[in-house]
Amino acid sequence: MSEPSARDLQALAEMRLSASYYLAGYSVECGLKAIIALSFRAQVIPNRKLVNQIYSHQLLELINLAGLKTKLLERTKASEHFNANWAVVSDWTEETRYQTTDPFMAVAMFQAVSDQQAGVLPWLKTHW
Repeated sequence: MSEPSARDLQALAEMRLSASYYLAGYSVECGLKAIIALSFRAQVIPNRKLVNQIYSHQLLELINLAGLKTKLLERTKASEHFNANWAVVSDWTEETRYQTTDPFMAVAMFQAVSDQQAGVLPWLKTHW
């Protein structure tokens, strides 16, 4: 295998930045699924329809399954910053793993997910 050229490394740098957009959104999906998992009870077989729905990658559907729809509406109304962050995050789909994302959107997504004051993931953690 040959050593990577500068052009190869430039392409990798762009691809890795695009991957950060996808992974940040995926962290929100995993956080929502963690909240849903808390609703399962030991020694009780969960409803099959619910289990199948959990395999969704649609964040709004997962918000509903996690029982957070009302709380999300309350949070977006209470904080313009959180509302803006949710707007960025809610555009994410699992299909973005096949797309190239510009650096601005990758950074915006990371900040929207991780911002300690108004990020989506810190908000989800309050429901763990």
